[in-house]
Amino acid sequence: MAGSGSAAAPQIALGIDVGGTFTDVIALDLAAGRIVASFKLPTTPDDPSIAAVTGTERYLERTGMGAGAVYHGSTIGTNTLIQKRGARTALIATEGFRDILALRRQARPRLYDLEPRISPPLVPRERRLEAHERMTHDGGALTPLEPAEIERIVDGLRADGIEAVAVCLLHAYANDGHEQALGEAIRAALPGVFVSISSDVTSEFREYERTSTVVVNAYIGPTVRDYLLRLGGELTTRGIPRLAVVKSNGGLSSAANAERYPVHLIESGPAAGVIATAALGAAEGLGELIAFDMGGTTAKVGVIQQGQPRLSTEFHADRFVDGRDVGGYPIKSPVIDLIEIGSGGGSIAWLDPFGVLKVGPESAGADPGPACYGRGGTRPTVTDAHVALGHIGADGFGSEDLEIQVDLARGVLAEAIARPLGWTVERAAWGVLTLANANMAEVVRLATLRRGLDPRDFALVAFGGAGPLHATEIAREVGVPRLVIPPYPGLFSAIGTMLGDVRHDLVQTLLRRTGDLDGASLEEGFARLEARAQALFAEEEAAGAPILERHADLRFEGQMFEKTLPVARNRAGDADLDGIFRAAYRADYGYDLPEQPVEVVNLRLVARRPVRQGGWPAAAEAERAAGPGRRRRTILAADGSGREVEVLPRWAIGEGEELMGPLIIEDFGATIRVLDGQRLGALQSGTLVIEDGE
Repeated sequence: MAGSGSAAAPQIALGIDVGGTFTDVIALDLAAGRIVASFKLPTTPDDPSIAAVTGTERYLERTGMGAGAVYHGSTIGTNTLIQKRGARTALIATEGFRDILALRRQARPRLYDLEPRISPPLVPRERRLEAHERMTHDGGALTPLEPAEIERIVDGLRADGIEAVAVCLLHAYANDGHEQALGEAIRAALPGVFVSISSDVTSEFREYERTSTVVVNAYIGPTVRDYLLRLGGELTTRGIPRLAVVKSNGGLSSAANAERYPVHLIESGPAAGVIATAALGAAEGLGELIAFDMGGTTAKVGVIQQGQPRLSTEFHADRFVDGRDVGGYPIKSPVIDLIEIGSGGGSIAWLDPFGVLKVGPESAGADPGPACYGRGGTRPTVTDAHVALGHIGADGFGSEDLEIQVDLARGVLAEAIARPLGWTVERAAWGVLTLANANMAEVVRLATLRRGLDPRDFALVAFGGAGPLHATEIAREVGVPRLVIPPYPGLFSAIGTMLGDVRHDLVQTLLRRTGDLDGASLEEGFARLEARAQALFAEEEAAGAPILERHADLRFEGQMFEKTLPVARNRAGDADLDGIFRAAYRADYGYDLPEQPVEVVNLRLVARRPVRQGGWPAAAEAERAAGPGRRRRTILAADGSGREVEVLPRWAIGEGEELMGPLIIEDFGATIRVLDGQRLGALQSGTLVIEDGE
């Protein structure tokens, strides 16, 4: 491939984000801190690696340069789980515990729902095997695991044609000897089988959640492994030696580590957008931020406070089915705290049996996509509504693979919505957008008001192909005073894939009272976690010593929930941990329980290595100069009347320039709407800031 051996190649990295509708590719010169090329093309759902490789080839052919690495945000794990296309998986549990996947927890998504819909176990009962063994809660071997028992289990797996095995034995977080013995025997006897050990994936107590996590890891493991091997091989043949993947916590992982722990990739793509939001906020001094990512399939909202995304130590995958909360599969893995809704540009508008207009959660996706794409879509979508009203022009999002067809958009809106309701096409389109905006505004409220945060204290950063089209109305409805549109909003998550650190989050359950835990025991526990981190970093290519951050999960003895607090290195003294927790508890709840002992539940270690230094990457000079001049377009109202609105290319707006809406700003990969009464300004980086008022 031309340029693959160029001396500049190691200095250039490609960020590739595979979404439900589009695959985005950004090329960044790491040494110069400048974007050199960008591409947007439809995702290939049957094999997402095809679009990723196609985008890579376009970069190589059109620039004549190579690249040293690809940083990848992927939905392959999520899609495998949602579509239930995972491997034929078996679970090995301690005798008497094989039904824990079906028993779940007592809590239900809806307390008074007498017929709750529950995500079915990924492993049916006949493939859940029991091991005659037992560990105690403190790691003692109550019932040894005999060699004959291991042989019996392996023979059962061999006879059943199993493709993946999850091993989760009782109290393995305290002593994983039995789990490791089973894992070694299965790998030796069945070399093609994907084996996942709970103590390797998450060495944390709470049996159901740990079992669910390791089962998901095994279930999606073969698909994710094969995908990464296939993509890595295609990149290698094109002269790109390194593939790194974004994890759910926003950090990066080598492909080798990602293949072993695919459960850490479930929220890979969405996490990259939040990391990019935090990086832009730090570079521009934007303060507290709400990340609003609306693509073709979903809309996601996350919060950045004090420069850091909010993280959760547990989340539920596959939580929503047909728009209903069904509980999903709990995963004990650090993840950027996101609230997601099935509302994107491809979300389908439809009428329920009572003739009530609905939008989503079903999406037209990449194939066939919205009707206006001319690829066979026959149902109206949010994107079709924008096209019908003139918000999106015939040249679409700047993708060479798409040509917008206005007549198709208006036709499906008329057939499915307008005629049955006796409306005009314009009224139907406005109805679709109004409902979609109301749904997404509620998600912003969930991420802020429902968590005690005032949205008026934040700026809303809108990105994704559809985010800037909706954000101005959502910000007004929720009360966010300032809206920020970053450079390359339609490819923002692809940029975010290259801005995170190589990061590994490790946990070890301890369950000790602070009064029974001395400084040496605490140091020993963290030393074990640091040794595991070093083993993981051996698979990475990031240079420099890792940054190690220690934390502990603390609670009053008897409580069901913990509070995670930082622990300084070599911190000695039991009363110190006790005092840290009590002070934090009083700050949160206003009181203390002086007679109640404090318990250290888990030790946590965040190990990270920065990949890139410097500020926000500069835009490509060619793209700053590209684009047509100012022109006008008719925007239709709900009553069918039209209004001439000025249309500007993104990079025609200079630093310090201020414009008043209504305006349409066209960017590569996205269109930005500025409403009547809103003021638009530009920062040096090309970031646009929109506020209400003169």
